[in-house]
Amino acid sequence: MLEAFAIAYFIKQIKLVADQKGIKPGKWIAGTVITWIVVEALIIITAFMTLDLSQDDLIMVAIPAILVSAASAYFILEQLKKQPAVKPTEL
Repeated sequence: MLEAFAIAYFIKQIKLVADQKGIKPGKWIAGTVITWIVVEALIIITAFMTLDLSQDDLIMVAIPAILVSAASAYFILEQLKKQPAVKPTEL
């Protein structure tokens, strides 16, 4: 449940920063969500393949996977903050 709140927080922050800079937030939000899911899945799959864990040990793998996924979302947000603002064009 906390994972959903975390991803919602990052999406909200990306939308806020992108709107302030005049950038369309869609691709940044999509990149964040896709990266979150892929990183989490890769860590869980890799852990089960290499560590020979049972399904009962999922929580031991899920917590680090969620933390790494949150770190990736944070880095995407920081990259967005480094983007130059788009100047509005006059028609």
